[in-house]
Amino acid sequence: MEKIKKTLLGAKPNRKTAVFIDDINMPSVEEFGAQPPIELLRFLIDKGGLYDRKERFWKDIQDTILCICSAPPGGGRSNLSARFTRHFNLICIP
Repeated sequence: MEKIKKTLLGAKPNRKTAVFIDDINMPSVEEFGAQPPIELLRFLIDKGGLYDRKERFWKDIQDTILCICSAPPGGGRSNLSARFTRHFNLICIP
C-alpha cells in the first residue's frame, strides 16, 4: 500500500490492492467470546481505516479488497461471528 496523503493509504492509481488471509478462523475465542484479530479486520471493513497508535491519528484505507478462506470449525478452529461474515460472499466447496 502506498501513502497517497498523510492520512490516506491505498493502491497505485487505477489499481486495487488484494489482501489474502488464509485460515481466518484460527484465532481462539477469548474469555468474553471475541476474537481480537478478527475484530480488527471487521473494524477495518466497517470504518474504512485504522487508528495509528504510534503517530496518533486516523488512517483511511481505500481501493483494498479482503479475500479470506477458512476451514470448518473444529480441531483448533473457531466459528466466525455473523458480524464479520456479513461482509463477505460465502462459497462452500466440499
